[in-house]
Amino acid sequence: MKTLFFSLLALLVAASVITWKLQPGQSSPHPVLHWMTASNPERVKQVALFHAWLERNGYPKFELKIDTSNNRLEKIVIQGVSGVAGDIIEVQSGGPMRYLQSIGLLEDITGPAREMGFAPSATYDSIRSEITLDGRQYMFPCSISTELVLVNLDTFARAGIEPPPRSWDWATFEETGRRFVKAANPPGRRPTRFFINAVNTAQMQRSLGLDVFNETLSACILDDARNVRVLEKIRQWRDVDHILPTAEDIASFSTESGYGGAAFQLFNSGNYAMVTTGRWALIQMREFGKLNLAVSNPPHAGYPNTLVTTRAAAIYAGSKHADLARYFLKFLASEDYGMHIVESADALPSEPLLSRTDAYLKPPAHPNEWRVHEAFADAAVSTAIGYSYSPFVVPSIVTRLLTNIESGFAAGIWSAEEAARLAVRQINGEIRRTLQEQPELREDHDRRAELQKKIDDLRAAGKPVPLSWIDNPFYRKYYQDNRLADDSTAGTATR
Repeated sequence: MKTLFFSLLALLVAASVITWKLQPGQSSPHPVLHWMTASNPERVKQVALFHAWLERNGYPKFELKIDTSNNRLEKIVIQGVSGVAGDIIEVQSGGPMRYLQSIGLLEDITGPAREMGFAPSATYDSIRSEITLDGRQYMFPCSISTELVLVNLDTFARAGIEPPPRSWDWATFEETGRRFVKAANPPGRRPTRFFINAVNTAQMQRSLGLDVFNETLSACILDDARNVRVLEKIRQWRDVDHILPTAEDIASFSTESGYGGAAFQLFNSGNYAMVTTGRWALIQMREFGKLNLAVSNPPHAGYPNTLVTTRAAAIYAGSKHADLARYFLKFLASEDYGMHIVESADALPSEPLLSRTDAYLKPPAHPNEWRVHEAFADAAVSTAIGYSYSPFVVPSIVTRLLTNIESGFAAGIWSAEEAARLAVRQINGEIRRTLQEQPELREDHDRRAELQKKIDDLRAAGKPVPLSWIDNPFYRKYYQDNRLADDSTAGTATR
């Protein structure tokens, strides 16, 4: 089996090399760099804008080409290990960044970023943990997304229900949702109009002060009564109150997906009164016409919070033109690029000040969006927190395990308590597997586990915890916001 695997890998590597050599433009008189990114008409505009920016500022002349056929993670890895990945790699959030860095595919850009103006200080502080690792920087945002609740005001008006407030707790969300579903659907029939398409489990857990991992990122801690409460609440909203659609409800809808998936089409048609999404959804919403929109924060159970992520650019460690690729990251921090993001509504620009301009807050061509934009920028400053990633388990494995467990819970395979215990058993089992396969990590894990015991003892005694002991970005903010931390040892979030 191993012989077959390595034979297939060798064939894939060889194919990658041949494909790269056959790309047009390899014989250009100027250096040609490639950006591995998703297929999107905006990318063509961004490359044209970049070339104009290079020329206007007198920077070195070179050509940037888009590679949309190799932007999936597995293709990035295959091309990266074979030495022919694109010079610039688009990375979707801090999880894939950590994986690509762990196998040596990303350049450490800490020094150049500081010198050229695209260090973490050039963007929102809430995104720092998504672009850095162990105090070193590996990418810079193309755009930043905070996850809020987009509201279709016309759908509420048709149901005769007042639209939701900007901020609300679970009780208000639930009461409003019940009234909407009752008013929007004929009595005695299966609902076809729902309050919202989905809620985010991680955001709900965090609103109760719980995260997937503990403060030191050494273990999963989801076998907690707060997680059971979250799972039971989601089940109630879905199966009892019909605030959320079930899998069967979603399957019963017949609609084309379009950009962003079928949820946006159903939002436009009034089947969903609200959708959980980022500002980038406005790209699709504008295709629907002048929707009457507003925005609310995700409902909370005591601690308001928002998830933040990024679509970012990293430099391939094997690039022969890393010095030139850095200019693209510098461009991402520029006003030219930032205003393009502002105008296209492709999430938030990396420069926070641009999200306070009239062009951002009140785009002249889209007055129907004027209630929307400010909330996304406010969240990035006030309530946004990046995801937590343990250095002892591959992030994509954690995502897969939790997704499967939640699906099994929704299907009735496990109770909420069983699902919570299963999450801990499986994720911590993966951590143990990592430590067995990579014994060089055991010393760091043991150190963190010992530190975690000290944190638990301090919390049990009602004493503040030194902030420098906390690696989990959620708990760093949670402890500071709730005055549970000793800020005199603040340190820097790195993981």
